[in-house]
Parts: sequence; C-alpha cells; structure tokens
Amino acid sequence: MKQLYFTALIIASFAAVPEQTYSNVTSKSEASTISKSSPQRKRLDTVKIELSNSPKPINPAAQIVIVKEKESASNFGRMLPIISTLTGLVVGFFLNRFYEWYINIKKIKKSGKRWKIELKTLEEPIKHQIKSIEEFKLSVAKREWNYDSLELMTTISSDRFSTLDKNDLMDYLDCKTKFSWHKQLFSSETRIQERYNKAAKISNHIHGFIDVLSHNFQHLNNKWDEFQDGIAKTTNKLSQDLESLNIQMNTLNYQIANDNLKVYSSEQYKPFFTLYFQFILYLNKNPNYNMHKMQQDFLEPAMMELGKLTMDNRILQIASSISVLHTGLRAVNSEKDYVLDNMTELISRYNKSLDALAKIIEKFDEKIIS
Repeated sequence: MKQLYFTALIIASFAAVPEQTYSNVTSKSEASTISKSSPQRKRLDTVKIELSNSPKPINPAAQIVIVKEKESASNFGRMLPIISTLTGLVVGFFLNRFYEWYINIKKIKKSGKRWKIELKTLEEPIKHQIKSIEEFKLSVAKREWNYDSLELMTTISSDRFSTLDKNDLMDYLDCKTKFSWHKQLFSSETRIQERYNKAAKISNHIHGFIDVLSHNFQHLNNKWDEFQDGIAKTTNKLSQDLESLNIQMNTLNYQIANDNLKVYSSEQYKPFFTLYFQFILYLNKNPNYNMHKMQQDFLEPAMMELGKLTMDNRILQIASSISVLHTGLRAVNSEKDYVLDNMTELISRYNKSLDALAKIIEKFDEKIIS
C-alpha cells in the first residue's frame, strides 16, 4: 500500500519540476519588464529590430518593449503542480483500492477452492464407512460369539472443517451468485436480495450437511461403545451364571452320591449329569466355542431332563440357574439385535449424505449458482 503512495508522489514530483522552472523564467521576465519600463507616459520612438548578418545602429533614445506573459497563463502554471499532485494522490488512492479489491477476490477464491476440496474428499471416506458398517453388520448377524470389529473413519468428522471460516464460504458463494457489475446497475434491490438469499441458503445447506455428518459419526461412535460395553457386561454375567451352575451341580452330585435314604436311584439322575459333564468337557476343550449354541447343546435338553426330577426339591436351584443362563444368553442376543438396528439406520443416513454431497459439489462446479 505504501509503495503505491510513493509511486504517486514521485509521478507528481516529476510533473511539477518543469513547471517550477517555467515559473522562475516568467518571474525573471516580469522583473526585467519592470526594470526596463519607463514611467514616461509618452513614447519617444519605436524601433523594429531585424536579424541580419551585419549589425545596425540603434537610436539610444529608442525604447525596447518586452511583451509580458499573460496573467492567466502564469496562474495556470502556478496551479499545475498542485493539480498534478492531487491527480497523483487520487490515482494512488484508486490504485490502492483496486489492489485491496484484487487481494480480497483472490482470498475469497482461494477459500472457496479449499472448501470445495474438503467437501470433495469426503466422498471416499463416507463410502468406506458404509462398507465397514455393512461388514460389521453381516458379522454380527451370523450370531457367532466372536465378530468383526467396526472401523471408524475419523476423517468424516467435523474436525476437518474447524480451521475453515464460515464467512469465507459465504463470501465465495455471494461472489458466485452476484450479478456482474454492469447488470447490478440495472437490477432492483429485490433481485439483488434474492440472489444473496440463494447464496445464504446454499451456505446454510452446506453447514447443515456438515453438522449432520458430524452427528452421524458421533452417533456411530457412541453406539459402537455402547455395544462393546453391553456385550462385555452380558458376557461376564453369563460366565458368572455358568460358574454358579457348576458349583450347584457339584453340590447336587455330592448329595446324591452320599444319600443314605436312597429315595431315588442314581439312574434317574444319570442322563442329566451325563449331559452336563459332556457339555462342560467340550466347553473346556474348545475355548472358541460359540456360546449361542449353548441353547440347543445344553440348556434346552437339560430343562427336559430336569422336568423328570420335579419331585426332588434339590434340583429347583439347578433349574433356576439354568433359567438364568437362558436370560443371560437372550441379553447377549438383544445387544446384538439392538446394534444391528442402529447399523441399518446409520447405513441409510450415510447413503443420504452421499446424495446430498453430490448435489453440493454440483453447485460448486457451476459457474453461477442458480
């Protein structure tokens, strides 16, 4: 900015120097006129001087008349440096304003380009997030005890837009929707306001899209954490209930083996104990056993065998423990059903976000947003 002012002043100085020299010459001419002029009212004689190779004698009594510059020309000469200086200042002012306008337009275009790049680079992460959710959902739906982990794409969170200025986006959209300067001269305030409202609407749509995307990511993260916590709690509870059943089964086995009354023969209990010990032995040999199969491998057959021993009050606590295992297994399945519903909803949301993103990019690629 200072360089522009210095340039204007230098131009004005160069324009003023010749005029100052001319003014000095004029002053000397005026002084010569005053010194040569005679206060006599009557002219004695006038001699016409002609140039020739040989000098001609001049009458000493003759009067030499020097024509004086016109007063108006002298005033203009004195005013010219001031006019030049003011012209230089005005030119410098407008150059400075043009420079500021140019820098501002360049900044706005750069900011708009960065917004466009950031939005465009969201497409692939969103697609990858949808694919990850679908794979996780398929893994959980198999009802295997172990399932695939969910990959969270942190690049689709709103943190990437935190360094971008919302005002810059609005300025960029306003420039794209604004009429050209010659059209603005003939456009009404209503038309201009309508164009500005369109730019504001698109800006709000973009910010709304970013907010929704951020909300979806946070929701996905929360549901993943809730699922992990829920599975951990229900699995630990199931393990504790199974351990409690083991203790009760060993106690019942001891009581029956040392029953002096021998009210029931051991053959009545043999099918139930055989079923239980076979299941425990298989469970210990297979650490990756799918506990979802416990329902058909042990719980349901065990309840059928216990139904034959209803006359023995000692099996009531065993039956209650097996019922608790039923409930615990249902709790694990409920956690998985709940997360499957949430994942289905999130897949739908992210697909909608992809559609909205495509429309936003299309608006950015247009020469003039309509």
